[in-house]
Amino acid sequence: MKALIWLVVLFAAAAGVAVLTHAYPGDVFIINGDEMRRISLNTFIMATVFLMVVVYLVLMLLGRILSAPTGMRRFNQRRRREQVAHSLNEAGQAFFEGRFQQAQTQVEKILKNKACGDAEPLALMLGAYSAEQTHDEVAKQNYLQRLSVLPKSMQLSRYLLEAESALERYDYEVAQKSIDAAKALNPGLTRLLQLELRMAVDQKNTMQVLRLSEQLGKAGALSKTELQQYQWVAYRQLLAQCQDAKALKTCLKRIPEADQKGGLSVEIGERFQQLGLYQQAVQWAKTHYPIQRDVALLTVLFESVQHLSDKERQLAFEVADGWLKTYREDKDLLLALGEAAYEQKLWGKAQSYLEASLSQQETIQAHLNLVKVFEATEQKALIEKHQAAALALVQKVGTWED
Repeated sequence: MKALIWLVVLFAAAAGVAVLTHAYPGDVFIINGDEMRRISLNTFIMATVFLMVVVYLVLMLLGRILSAPTGMRRFNQRRRREQVAHSLNEAGQAFFEGRFQQAQTQVEKILKNKACGDAEPLALMLGAYSAEQTHDEVAKQNYLQRLSVLPKSMQLSRYLLEAESALERYDYEVAQKSIDAAKALNPGLTRLLQLELRMAVDQKNTMQVLRLSEQLGKAGALSKTELQQYQWVAYRQLLAQCQDAKALKTCLKRIPEADQKGGLSVEIGERFQQLGLYQQAVQWAKTHYPIQRDVALLTVLFESVQHLSDKERQLAFEVADGWLKTYREDKDLLLALGEAAYEQKLWGKAQSYLEASLSQQETIQAHLNLVKVFEATEQKALIEKHQAAALALVQKVGTWED
């Protein structure tokens, strides 16, 4: 549009000059000392315009010649910037495809390019992470050293990588220093919180694990399943740290009721038993086995009740026997009842429970328990029968494992 306007203006000016020269014909006199020359007005105007065009073209040509070196420098700079962009793209693609050595090769091209400029920090980080993956410690330290001289605002990635590397080596002192340095730049960074959580788990810092996992869960960095698993790790560590009934009571107040009834019910029952709180262990197993149906709770029940009175042992046995009304085909419950009956020298009941368990699923443990029952009742033929059956199952299991 601009060129069209200029074209119209030039045509208008030419038309105006033509009209003027036609309407006002005349001569132009040029005096040089004693000489005087006369030129028609039309010729003078045409000569002047021609001279201006020639001067313009000459000046433009001289400008192009004089600016050629600058133009070549700009061209070379533009080409180097394009090469940097291409190499950076290739390095990133190679890194995410797992071709870490190729990524390092492209990074070296970028760093050798005089026009790398703002791409240098990103290239150095790609190189450092690639060297980390290929276990090239010398190259990694070289990249990190070059990063360390950059402005402080560009050091966050370096601190994160150093913290991650230190955690891989279980060097928690160096990891903590790098984490603290990163927190000074961006304390709420998700990846930083993940590194802190990882270190807290390694160091069994239960309260830190609970705090960080909750924070990451709210930020959407952990799924519900991952959050639950981290919390269970912390709760299990809290349980393991309990050394008496008071500490265990305090610990249970921190654990949500849903987790107590769910994935942590076995650990809580076992901790009662390990602390010698057999009455509480038995009560816990009675309450939670019908909910969880975990055989470990049966173990807690029948092992803990052995430390109580005969009356309490009998009551626990009757409670477990009553569960069969609901869970008639529970082979684990039948097996546990058979073992409990054997301990109480109730040979007939023990045989009945164990044979019922075998009818649901043939197991080595059930056969061996029946061997003990028949040894007590001196039934040699049945002893040999169940010994052979147990041996056959052992060989069968061994064949599967091979």
